[in-house]
Amino acid sequence: MAKNILLILCVMLGLSSQLKAAEPTQAATNLKAGTITCNSAQLTWTSGNGAWRLVLVKEASAVDAVPADGSSYSASASFGTGGQLGTGNFAVFNNITNSVVVTNLKVNTTYHVTVFEHDGTGPDYLTSKTATTSFTTHKLTVAFTFKGTIDSCEKTNKITFTNTSTKTPNFGWVKYTWIYGDGSQDTGLNATHTYNKGGNFTVNLVASPALNCVDIATTTKPIFIVPRPVSKPFEKANDTVQCFDGHVFRFDDNTQLAKIPKCAYIRTWYFNDQDSATIPNPTKSYLAPGRYRIHYKSETLYDNKPTGCTDTANMWVKVVASPASGVWVNDSIQCLVGNKFDFDNQFPGLVSFKWDLGGGVTATTKTVSRSFAAVGDYPIIHEAISTDGCTGKDTIIVKVKPNVDPSFTGLPATACQGGPAIMLSPKTSGGVFKGETFTGTSFYPTKTGKVTIKYVIQDQYCPDSSSADITITPKPILNLGKDTTLCDGASTDITITIPGTVLWNDGSTANVKTVSLPGVYGAVVDNNGCKASDSINIKVNVSPTITLPMDTILCQGSMVKLVAPFLPNTTIKWSTGASDTVIYVSSAGTYTCTLTNACGSASDDVVVNLMMGDCDLFIPTAFTPNGDNRNETFKIFGRGAIPTLFLVYNRWGDKVFDSHEKNVFEWDGYYMNEVCQEGLYSFIYRYELKTGDRVRRKTISGTIMLMR
Repeated sequence: MAKNILLILCVMLGLSSQLKAAEPTQAATNLKAGTITCNSAQLTWTSGNGAWRLVLVKEASAVDAVPADGSSYSASASFGTGGQLGTGNFAVFNNITNSVVVTNLKVNTTYHVTVFEHDGTGPDYLTSKTATTSFTTHKLTVAFTFKGTIDSCEKTNKITFTNTSTKTPNFGWVKYTWIYGDGSQDTGLNATHTYNKGGNFTVNLVASPALNCVDIATTTKPIFIVPRPVSKPFEKANDTVQCFDGHVFRFDDNTQLAKIPKCAYIRTWYFNDQDSATIPNPTKSYLAPGRYRIHYKSETLYDNKPTGCTDTANMWVKVVASPASGVWVNDSIQCLVGNKFDFDNQFPGLVSFKWDLGGGVTATTKTVSRSFAAVGDYPIIHEAISTDGCTGKDTIIVKVKPNVDPSFTGLPATACQGGPAIMLSPKTSGGVFKGETFTGTSFYPTKTGKVTIKYVIQDQYCPDSSSADITITPKPILNLGKDTTLCDGASTDITITIPGTVLWNDGSTANVKTVSLPGVYGAVVDNNGCKASDSINIKVNVSPTITLPMDTILCQGSMVKLVAPFLPNTTIKWSTGASDTVIYVSSAGTYTCTLTNACGSASDDVVVNLMMGDCDLFIPTAFTPNGDNRNETFKIFGRGAIPTLFLVYNRWGDKVFDSHEKNVFEWDGYYMNEVCQEGLYSFIYRYELKTGDRVRRKTISGTIMLMR
């Protein structure tokens, strides 16, 4: 049995000697530092062909130690606690895996790493080939800013704090604590804070990392908050209610301000009547009774400069009026008739009364009454004492005014509609008439029937009015009818139907007038003084008669002038169809003219015979330059007659036309561009007649009628 055991041991020892590993030939690769924090880092790598790895870490500089073959080194992941090679080269790992988390590192510090492969038993180290890297732990810098100045005031300030701290990536969560210096604090990334008292304060921002990094930083900034004064004014004599007579209020200042260097305060008193003061102990009197507010304002000064940090306070004082000033009267001015003055003292809190009402009349009651028998001014004297101990005496004047007389005269019982103005006379001037239509004191009767006229005196104290009635008779309307045209020999009746007496313009008085002659017939109707008038125009047409000129001769190639008599309101009708007074015919025949008007018609004939052979001239007897384009000019016609001279003269022998001036042988009825008047004009006409080689010269004269 012993021999067998010994044999086994020998075999095992032989195998162990044969299994000893050789020195590695391939170093680790891809050495990296990851998940870096303020005090730790994870190292990973790809293993070489060694069985084990030794990892050395050195602070601030590269690893400068090499492991010795045959030497085994203890390792600890907590930097600085494992085996040390040389100076500062600490073993943080010695094992077969390919990662380690190194701890116990410093904040914001650079570390260098080297990985050695070895066989694990010798150990034999591969030192000619290694894997190296470096890394820096994370950093935290604490800082902040704030909005707040010396102008900030306690209780109204609002300081905003902004965290400007910085940290490297993957640093981890940090808790921030704000310590405001006034005994209060907050947590959070940013913060706001209101200081309820003034002073200098130091603010601290404390950063507490969750990873317990060794470097926990704090920072501080000073903040100044202006202290607010506490306004405490008071009435020094503690007499806030005083009687008006001789009153004076005395004020004192007991304002409080925190004792802070360079801080003081200023004050202003406002007395509710545009008056103010800045002294500590002012006095004040008022011009009238009443309740007055004293507004006090204090403001902090810093280094003698205003800060806008203020406090206010109010107090009230009362000036009690004279008790007699509360006298009330129902109406201080009354009319003589029915006057009664009622008096009362409405001042509150009165304890005694005394009235002197004049004429020896007195009273001690709160209310009294008094009437006066004559016009005049009456003084009323009143004395009173109030519960405040204030006494007063006052005098008021009441007036008794005379009553006014509103009556008026001048208004009749009746008047005609549309008649002349009626002048009224009031007994008392200054009033206003009211009724239908007035201008001042003048009444215009425009409305029919019963009308009430009222005179109103708007006296300031004693107004009154009176009235009277007037009956307005309707204005008669007379209509004699439309203007009428009668035929000669006829008659018509003009009838008046409205009531009243009649007077025609010829002096007659009958209601019916028969007329047959032309003229204007007028009448006036008087109905109890109300008159109306009218007129009518009667025209008489004459029955037409006509006598045409005797039969005449028409020269061959010429024209004959036919003239009908003119009658007003009469129409003319020729057998040719013409309707003019004058017509010209160029052919022989019988021509009939008929005159027609409302009273009938009449006709006459004229025979025009044609004269065979030559006719020197055709001389018209009239022409009508009236713009109707018919018979507009005076022209002499003649077969073969050549005019050489044509002159026209008026009845006074003045030449109105000369053919030499215009080289025209017909007259248009104008002289020097002016219209010539109707009437008879004379003429001279000179002409030539040529028969073969023979020339005959003739001169004729005559008259022409110009008609328009």
